[in-house]
Amino acid sequence: MNPTETTPAPPEDKLAGLFAALVMQQTNAALMYLGLVPHPQTGKPQQDLEAAELFIDTLAMLEAKTKGNLNHEEQSLLKESLTSLRLTFVQAVTKAGSSPKPQG
Repeated sequence: MNPTETTPAPPEDKLAGLFAALVMQQTNAALMYLGLVPHPQTGKPQQDLEAAELFIDTLAMLEAKTKGNLNHEEQSLLKESLTSLRLTFVQAVTKAGSSPKPQG
């Protein structure tokens, strides 16, 4: 093998990386809609609590559907992201003086 060539990552490493990227993508989108990260097109913060809630709910669904199938690092990343987003969401709702639409 040529010293500049790298061996491909094992499939489980690739999947772990993709999982982490998905969690971070959903987390960043929620943060953007909570007004904490500038919108990429406008460069300005915007707040849309319903959209933020959708991204948080998507992560919660992912947590429920993958229960027992994640390694420790994946589980920690997902749990920490959800905990942080949920707290931030409650703070944003409290500050806005509104409540999100009930689901159901």
